[in-house]
Amino acid sequence: MNLKTAFLGLLASVYGVCSQAEDYTLNLDLTFDTKYVFRGAQLADNVFYPSIEFGKDDFYAGIWAAQPIENRGAPERWADEIDFYLGQAWVIGEDTSFDVGAAYYYFPTGENRLEPYVGITREIKSVAASLYLYRDLELDATTSEGSATYNLPIGPNSVVELGARIGLVDVDDLGKYLYYGADVVFPFELNENAVLSIGAHYSDSDPGSPTPEAHFHGSTSIRIGF
Repeated sequence: MNLKTAFLGLLASVYGVCSQAEDYTLNLDLTFDTKYVFRGAQLADNVFYPSIEFGKDDFYAGIWAAQPIENRGAPERWADEIDFYLGQAWVIGEDTSFDVGAAYYYFPTGENRLEPYVGITREIKSVAASLYLYRDLELDATTSEGSATYNLPIGPNSVVELGARIGLVDVDDLGKYLYYGADVVFPFELNENAVLSIGAHYSDSDPGSPTPEAHFHGSTSIRIGF
């Protein structure tokens, strides 16, 4: 499987669902980032992230990919990754939602993994606070992560998106490590269907992580809704 085949397959499936759905969302996201950092561990330099997500009511499904642009050979050997995911959310009360889903991580040159997850999100005075629990069935690893996001108004029609997260990865029989980070993202609305975003990101992790060091990186993305 390659990225083109995966996207064409998903688009065909989404088209079939959309043709029968009255109300749905379909979003395409194209992002460039100077680093790929996942749960505190660096997995690539200068990476391109294309993704597409379909939503109907509280159901969602999508495909997300990481394509390193450089250092694909020795010594780093950064590799491609394609993730498939789907989930279902339920609204509980006025400000709380519950989410259940699963992600399948496909690595063309490595071992694939399946990771179910559950999470809860609550709006607390304009702050969206989330707590998620993930279980990687191949690595026998449990990850718990808490995060918070806040849209800070900086003008009549402008905001800056502030985010923070902290998580714990616990691998059976191997140990655990803590990771944490923060994001500052400036979104610019190009039109009613397109948003350009520029972000600055910080990630760090304790000893035990594959790359226990601080990571600073920047991103540019465009999100288009259909």
